[in-house]
Amino acid sequence: MTSPPLTNREYAYFHISGPGTHEHVTEILGLKPSEAWNVGDINSHNGKPRKFMSWRLSSGLDDTRPLDMHVQNLFLYLNTKADVLRLLWLDYDLTLQCVGYFPASGHGMHFNREHIRQAAQLGLAFDLDFYYVDDYEHHV
Repeated sequence: MTSPPLTNREYAYFHISGPGTHEHVTEILGLKPSEAWNVGDINSHNGKPRKFMSWRLSSGLDDTRPLDMHVQNLFLYLNTKADVLRLLWLDYDLTLQCVGYFPASGHGMHFNREHIRQAAQLGLAFDLDFYYVDDYEHHV
């Protein structure tokens, strides 16, 4: 029996990287990260030390929801921290990370003027990681 075709999986998260520790970023933002690590922390996936500090905040939505909804949800959180983010962008990289897994038929993402305006006001870069995966063509 053939497995059903893959469905779209999309998500976004806010990412901060730069000097110091993720605990310091948490203290500045007054917001707990969804995931974080410091330089030298062991990566549980490969057993190697991390090479950079990472502080991440997920959108809080399931990956079956459209990417646009993830982005909008993150802007709701981040706009409440606009003043602090403007201070952080001097020393840290602030990125809105968008990820999508799509069937081979293709997919795109449109960022409207409001997305771009909000990202610019918060000092955010966009990073888009889109992966195209084949439909399952194997037998179980």
